[in-house]
Amino acid sequence: MKNLLEKINTLSKKRIKFYEKNNWDNWFYKWSETFFEQISLELQEVLDENKLNNSIYLEDELWDVLWCYLNLLHSLKNEWKITSVKKVFERSYKKFTWRIEEETWENNWKWNEIKKSQKEELKKENDLIYKK
Repeated sequence: MKNLLEKINTLSKKRIKFYEKNNWDNWFYKWSETFFEQISLELQEVLDENKLNNSIYLEDELWDVLWCYLNLLHSLKNEWKITSVKKVFERSYKKFTWRIEEETWENNWKWNEIKKSQKEELKKENDLIYKK
């Protein structure tokens, strides 16, 4: 799956380059704004297909959400709003491995405790960069 995700990510990056190079009249591509809107639309389509219990169309629409999300990340990176797409994935992996490391019903209460600690850690990092 890792290799497949890398291939999809490469396609997304290629698509964003195409938009940036060839979107002469801005009829579709408006940087990250485009994909914030598209994710919302695609999620509605996922909800619709889910209600119908149609796995084929549901899987297809779920793909569209992922596709729009990856395009959003690449757009945000090109707008200098995030450091890199890889950094987003690294943060996500760190965040959830910490929270789920030893997940059982008995220690599930740690989720909120860890989440609080992670928010404090993010605030420190943010303050270091943006507050002088």
